[in-house]
Amino acid sequence: MLYVLLFFVELFLLFLLSRILTKSISYLLHWVLRSKAITVYIMGILFMPGTLVHEVSHYLMARFVFVPAGKLELVPHLDEHGVKLGSVAIAKTDPFRRVIIGVAPFLFGTAIILITLFYTAKDGIPNNPWQIFLIGYIVFEIGNTMFSSRKDMEGALELLLALLVVGVILYFIGIRLPDIDPKTVLPYWVQNIFKTGSMFLLVPLIIDVGIIALLKGIIAPFHKKHL
Repeated sequence: MLYVLLFFVELFLLFLLSRILTKSISYLLHWVLRSKAITVYIMGILFMPGTLVHEVSHYLMARFVFVPAGKLELVPHLDEHGVKLGSVAIAKTDPFRRVIIGVAPFLFGTAIILITLFYTAKDGIPNNPWQIFLIGYIVFEIGNTMFSSRKDMEGALELLLALLVVGVILYFIGIRLPDIDPKTVLPYWVQNIFKTGSMFLLVPLIIDVGIIALLKGIIAPFHKKHL
């Protein structure tokens, strides 16, 4: 059970680091270029592969749950929430399916990272520098674009409130969940998957920490000159 908790803690840390990383990159680009428009387009090009996977995940999940999906857009632009790197038109639906569609990039992205690193490590660490770079780039792209935006999670609050109301009603009418034994619910092989996954998730975490440290080192002199 410890590795299950560690797995989700690492995902949360990756979420925080991805936000810091994208802000640091956009800050540095804007500082150098002095143009919001150019900064947005460079960010769009830099994260385009990850953005494509993100939006295609929304599209595929929408089709899977029988919700009409329209045109996929990869042209970056600014909106009231900040930089928007891409979008896909999704028809209005119930909160449950909306949330499933919203978290699709997170599910697809996590799976892609783990599968990529699993097959890479299966035959040992590759010696080819280009192969290492390609794997690192895939992990970097997916790891920093797979998290759902505020708009992606529209309907999540309504769904949580509905589940809370149902839970309260069940509690007051005397229906209780049985005691759960983690070893029974999560067999050894499932726990082993989380153990392996938590080890693999260290890779995108280390990549992000390294890039953020590098960016901070580059940005720091600009701050000193400005002060």
